[in-house]
Amino acid sequence: MMTPTLTAGILFWLLAGLHLCGLASMFLARLPHSHRVHTIFQHLFLGCLVVVGLATMVTICLQSNCWVWSGTTFSLMAVGATADLGATARPPGI
Repeated sequence: MMTPTLTAGILFWLLAGLHLCGLASMFLARLPHSHRVHTIFQHLFLGCLVVVGLATMVTICLQSNCWVWSGTTFSLMAVGATADLGATARPPGI
């Protein structure tokens, strides 16, 4: 029986979908929502962050150049989740 090989094209498209889901989860986790919906999006974000981190480690071990995209997505997700975007809207002194 023939086993399918993981070509560079297949790996790229699999990771592209993962990266888009990861970045979308970051934006959804940052939107103001009700408590229940916000908690769901935060859990989704944390799950995507772990999977993107694992994808980065796996692609480094496979010696694929795709690790750069995974590492960049991981970094954007980490910074995007911790950025305080509402600080400019607050009046001074509060």
